[in-house]
Amino acid sequence: MKKNMAIWLVFILLFSLLSGNVSAANITGKENAKNGNDKERVIILFKEKVDKNLVSNAKGKVNREYKHVPALAITVPATAIKGLRNNPNVAAVEKDEVVQVSAQTQDWGIQRINAPKTWSSGVTGKGIKIAVIDTGISTHDDLVIAGGVAFTDYTTSYQDDNGHGTHVAGIIGAKNNSFGTIGVAPDANIYAVKALDADGSGYVSDIIAGIDWSITNQIHIINLSLGLSVESLALKDVVNKAYNSGVLVVAAAGNSGTADGTGDTVNYPARYDSTIAVAATNNLDARAYFSSTGTAVDVAAPGDRILSTYLGNQYVYMSGTSMAAPYVAGNLALLKQTYPMLSASDLRKKLESSVVDLGLVGKDTYFGFGLIQAPIVMSNTTAPVALTTNTTVSTNKTSYLGGERVTITTKVVDAKGVALSNANVTLSITSPTGRITTLKSLTNASGVLTCYMTTSLYTVKGVYKVKSETTKLNYTSSSATTSFQVR
Repeated sequence: MKKNMAIWLVFILLFSLLSGNVSAANITGKENAKNGNDKERVIILFKEKVDKNLVSNAKGKVNREYKHVPALAITVPATAIKGLRNNPNVAAVEKDEVVQVSAQTQDWGIQRINAPKTWSSGVTGKGIKIAVIDTGISTHDDLVIAGGVAFTDYTTSYQDDNGHGTHVAGIIGAKNNSFGTIGVAPDANIYAVKALDADGSGYVSDIIAGIDWSITNQIHIINLSLGLSVESLALKDVVNKAYNSGVLVVAAAGNSGTADGTGDTVNYPARYDSTIAVAATNNLDARAYFSSTGTAVDVAAPGDRILSTYLGNQYVYMSGTSMAAPYVAGNLALLKQTYPMLSASDLRKKLESSVVDLGLVGKDTYFGFGLIQAPIVMSNTTAPVALTTNTTVSTNKTSYLGGERVTITTKVVDAKGVALSNANVTLSITSPTGRITTLKSLTNASGVLTCYMTTSLYTVKGVYKVKSETTKLNYTSSSATTSFQVR
C-alpha cells in the first residue's frame, strides 16, 4: 500500500542462511569462552517433580525454573553431568543449545492469501493475543505492543536489538494506519517475548521460558521463527503442554532446503506434531529455494522478499521461513476471531483445509497441505460462514489380524452438527510400504460413508494411515485422519 513516509529499503545480505532458520552451536565452547572454566549450561528434565538438591549436590547453579514443565536450566561442572543422567528421577539431561535466527531479503503476500477481503468483513484479529518469541520488538510507529518480557541474561528489556523480532511482529500485526506496511492481523494484541540476543542467538532454556510465560499469560498463539537441528525433550514437553492448553504454536520449518528440494531438512521445534510447521513460497507460488522440506511441513506461506517493520522506525525486505511463520500466526488470529468457539485443534484443521493446494495433490514435503488462505466471512460481519463441512474418520478397531475386515467410517456434518448428505468424500489408505489406495464416493442421508478393507494372511503387516477429504458445492472443504495396524 502507498505510504506518507519514505520506506527505507535496507537490504540484509545474509545469503549464507547459517544452515537454516536457526542453527545449533557448540555450547561447551560458548560457556568456556565466557567463564574460562569447564562448566556447561544444561537442561534437566525430571520424570515427575523437580529436585533442586541434585543441582546443589552437583555444585551447579539454577539459571531458570518453569511452571508448566518439570525442568531446570542450570550451569554445572561437566564432570557432574554423567551422574545427573544416571539419577533415577531424571528423564534427560540436555545441552542448553544455542538457537539463532537467520533471514535474507520483500512484500506481496498479503494479497496472495486474500487477507484484504477478510478485513473488509471486519475480521482483523481483534482481541487475539500473539506472543512473538524472538529477539524482542523495537518501538515503531507502525506497531503497538501490548506487553512483554525478557528472558535473556543481559537485559530486562524486551526491546529488539537485532531487528528480526520486529520484522516478524510487523508481518503479524503492523497497523492499518495509512503508512508503513500492514500485517495479516493488524488489530491483534502482540506481545514481545525476548529470548534471543543482539546476534539472534539464545539458549533453549530461554525459549522454554518464553513458552512457559505464554501459557501462564493465556496467550492464544505463539510464533517461533527460530529453531535448531537437534532435538530437545524439554522443549518438546513444553510445546506439547502449550498445545494441550489450547495454545496454537507456529514454527518456521527452516532455511536448510536443498536446491532440488530433496531430503528431510525441517528443524526443531517445527518437527514436533504439536507445532504447525511452515514452509516458504515465492511470488510465483513455488517453493522458496531455501525452504526446508520434509513430511513434518504442515502448510506454506509467503516467505521470499517480505517487507516489514525494522529497527530505527524503518522498513526492510527479508526472506526466510522466519517470515512465512508469522503469516500463519496472523492468519490463525483471523481464524480465531472468525470462529471463537473452536478449539486449537479445530482451528488447526480449518487452517489446513482452507489452503490452495500447491505441488503434488494432497499433503507433500514442499508445501504441506498448501498455501494458507485468510478465512471467508460474510460481508460486513464477523460471523462465520454457515456453509462449512466438518469431517471425522474412524475404524471399528485399532488393530487387526490378517483375515479380519477393517470397517472405515467417515462422517460429515455442517458447522451446526447437522449431517450432510451427498458430500464428496475421497478416502486414501496408505500402506506401510507407501502404496496409496484411493476411493471416491458420496455420504448417505445420515452424512456417513462406510468403506471396508479385507485383509488376509498375506496382507502387509504394519500401520496403515487413513485420510478422508470432503468437498461439497458451496461448502468449505475439510479433512480428517486416523490409522490402524495389521499384525
